[in-house]
Amino acid sequence: MKIKIEISEASYGNFSTIKLVFNNPRNYHKEEEIELILRNFDVAYDLTNDIKSIKFDLFLISALAYGIDNLLDREYCSDDGWARKIEVVFPVYNIAKWQGQEVVLQDALKFLTGDYWSINFELNTIQNCYIETKNKTKKNKRKFNSNKIKETSLFSGGLDSLIGVIDKLEKLTNDEEILLVSHFDFKSPGPSRDQNLLFNALISKYPNKIQNNWIQIKLALSRKNSVGEKFKAEGNYRSRSFLFIGLGCFLSPSSNLVIPENGTISINYPLTPSRVSSLSTRTTHPYVISKLQLLLNNLDIDIELQNPYSFYTKGEMVENCLNNAFLDATLNSSTSCGKPGHNYSWKNRTATHCGVCMPCIYRRASLNKSRKDNQVYGNDITKPLSRDSFTDMPAIINYLKKDINLEQMKRDILINGSIPLEELEEYAKMVLRSKDEVLNLFREKGNPFVKLELGI
Repeated sequence: MKIKIEISEASYGNFSTIKLVFNNPRNYHKEEEIELILRNFDVAYDLTNDIKSIKFDLFLISALAYGIDNLLDREYCSDDGWARKIEVVFPVYNIAKWQGQEVVLQDALKFLTGDYWSINFELNTIQNCYIETKNKTKKNKRKFNSNKIKETSLFSGGLDSLIGVIDKLEKLTNDEEILLVSHFDFKSPGPSRDQNLLFNALISKYPNKIQNNWIQIKLALSRKNSVGEKFKAEGNYRSRSFLFIGLGCFLSPSSNLVIPENGTISINYPLTPSRVSSLSTRTTHPYVISKLQLLLNNLDIDIELQNPYSFYTKGEMVENCLNNAFLDATLNSSTSCGKPGHNYSWKNRTATHCGVCMPCIYRRASLNKSRKDNQVYGNDITKPLSRDSFTDMPAIINYLKKDINLEQMKRDILINGSIPLEELEEYAKMVLRSKDEVLNLFREKGNPFVKLELGI
């Protein structure tokens, strides 16, 4: 599927209008233009004063990749219901730097989204992708002290990112600051609420170390085409982490970008063989991070991508948080659920988490490990009436019952994605510890049926 990118000159106070043009197979292959809408760039510009650097190129590419990922319906744009063939030419200002980087970027996106990307670059001829509001004064600009910002961290509104930020804040001295970087798709506004609640709590606790150092970018694909007809977007968000990292690298005044994610989710060991590859998300998998780090190095972008929790289970992240009292007070404002708001089948419809998706199960098991499991969930995964009570119940039971030794786990992890061999055993041990955390949740809180099924 060939995607054409059209970018117009910016108007005052707005980012350029971006249109993604393609022949839509859902609409008899008729050519359609769908707008990719970027908001809140003014605050990013207040910090960077940049719309032409190599870091800006990376951010724009990551935003465009996110838009394209959501543009193409997998059911109609693939031969097998999943993997799409995507052909795109990305506009860049620093064309000489980008030439030769096609394969690295293709490899990262292929692993991340499960698609076949054919990427080229062309010179971006737009003079201004953003123009400040007329008569904007220094008084109206967000003020940042870049010299004091020693850490830059992604801030999603999830439990892991909350712990990651707390840990960094606890380590900073009183004259050092952190920059928090967020984005959300304003067609799915749930993360914005979580981010705001957590930021307000963090700035109350650590006012001198945060100041106003939070930038939240809004990006979404229009749900209407250029003639006003409804457009159905693909909602898997597989490329979200690339957008997150591209944005973080663009904004970071420090030489690092912290990506706080527990190792279990990063590796995302599949519950069943059928979940290998397409059905298994790979947002922060070590292979993706290593490929993006290679891209940064090749582009001479002096930023190190860091995940301090690569070998931690989620339960170990909770247990070792450097301010557990503050975590206790704020963790219920964080969201880990993969399907928040889809509450038509929930027993407790006022809950914020479904309780039965794998992110919810890992969250609950991690909190149970530290005796913090006091949240109400949409459904209680530990109280099934049968194997058919919840969609993933058979897979969960089979996974937890399976006796997996260290060598088998190492082989399974390698099948699911490339891992440095010198780190393989540590990753395997971590996944096995995570499996034990989930098993202990059912051992301590499961009903007689599930305990019988699990043999515990």
